[in-house]
Amino acid sequence: MAAFSPVSSSKLYIQIYNQIRDAILGGGFSVGDKLPSEKELCQMFNVSRVPVREALSALELSGLVESVHGAGVFVKQLNVVSNDWIHDIDPQEIIRTRQILEPEVARDAALNISDLERRRLEEILERFHREAEQEIYAAKTDEDFHRCLARASGNQLFVVLYEMIWKAMEQKMWHLIQERTISSDFYRQGNYDEHLQIGQAVLDGDAEEAYARMKQHMERLENRYWK
Repeated sequence: MAAFSPVSSSKLYIQIYNQIRDAILGGGFSVGDKLPSEKELCQMFNVSRVPVREALSALELSGLVESVHGAGVFVKQLNVVSNDWIHDIDPQEIIRTRQILEPEVARDAALNISDLERRRLEEILERFHREAEQEIYAAKTDEDFHRCLARASGNQLFVVLYEMIWKAMEQKMWHLIQERTISSDFYRQGNYDEHLQIGQAVLDGDAEEAYARMKQHMERLENRYWK
């Protein structure tokens, strides 16, 4: 665990934020690690809960951590990708990369999913269900699903590669593709069904079924792209 130092009275939350951020980026924590509790951080920094909560909120806004209700705060990513070139990657390259990577991730997730990631995945599938009933598509739920599988795989490099892929998808062309395909009325239900089948296979620990369902999902993504 990273060692933190007490802070002075000036802008406490910024000092706390900087120390935790530096610990994450410096390798003191790995993706998926749980940060010390608020109480523990208060003791480490010798401060009240208010600046600790402000610092954790700032870390969450920066994308470094995520707060899971009732479980704690977990390292989400290492911010390894910040280069502008990644926004110029061809959507076909994104799809091809996902076709290769994602079935393997799903298979490993089925074999290695932890109790924490199991709860996260169940919550995400419930979100998919509610959104399907309301006939809406939420890109965040989709992203959360695939990120959850990456963490569940137990392979830290998969997590980093996923962040690169999702960063590459932050481009106008990809958003246009989403509007024409998975977020459209014609494809939305199929997209929900596919995620549900993949998620259930992972929860069941059926590695080969998870692989096959994800492979099919990625093939259909390509077919939708070309239509």
